[in-house]
Amino acid sequence: MTKPAKPFVKWVGGKSKLIPEISKLIPNKINNYYEPFMGGGALFFELSNKKLITNHSYINDINKKLMNCYEIIKQDPDSLIKLLKNIEKEYKKLNLDNQKKYFYQIRQEYNQNSLDNLTYCAYLIFLNKTCFNGMYRENSKGEYNIPFGDQPNPTICDVGNIQAVSHTLHDTHITSTSFEESIKTCKKSDFIYFDPPYYPLNTTANFTNYSKNNFTFKEQIKLSETFKQLHQKGCFVMLSNSNTDFIRKLYQPFNIHEVYSARSINSKGEKRGKIKELIITSY
Repeated sequence: MTKPAKPFVKWVGGKSKLIPEISKLIPNKINNYYEPFMGGGALFFELSNKKLITNHSYINDINKKLMNCYEIIKQDPDSLIKLLKNIEKEYKKLNLDNQKKYFYQIRQEYNQNSLDNLTYCAYLIFLNKTCFNGMYRENSKGEYNIPFGDQPNPTICDVGNIQAVSHTLHDTHITSTSFEESIKTCKKSDFIYFDPPYYPLNTTANFTNYSKNNFTFKEQIKLSETFKQLHQKGCFVMLSNSNTDFIRKLYQPFNIHEVYSARSINSKGEKRGKIKELIITSY
């Protein structure tokens, strides 16, 4: 029996720790499931493991390298496992200094945009498992720029989970396009979960870039309009975002739920901890 699937990468804004709170707000019945800002996909895997999606799933993210990983795991998990095992074996026989050199060599190759899709997938997973804090971030050129993480004994190839994720993705539609494009086929009674890059908590904060495409003030407004259109169509819509006056005003007609989320990726330990976030539902 296949074990429950879980996110295979750690992603900025991942919802694993918020699943108990989000689960309380899920509709009783989900027809088709849409997640336009997929990231690590914690909610998707939770709903899939519990068999709460009665029809099809449509997952999307603007980060093409991330969605390439989902496609590779869906189509060819065995080749990915073989490559990751070789990388893990080679990496773990090195001392710390040479592991660091190996990391930066892989990062350089990853950023050269000349690899095949399978290697891109393996390298993204390797970098995610061995970088600082398990983060993913790109600069304006689309280059991955997180430094080496000095992990004592990272699991680079989680065979059981890759197989479980592949099984879960069997009938899933995978795309890498804009959030507007990804939900064009939504119909009445479908469930859409939006987890966009969060609006900054203050004027000095920056948007978190997990891809070279910034998610700006205008995109937040556009997303709120899409949310309203889907509601008018008869869809069940849920959105996560920061607890700010701007976001509250955008979604004022809808149900706004306050939840506390643990932040664990800040580089400064004293800035990690629980922070209030918003979950907004159309129902």
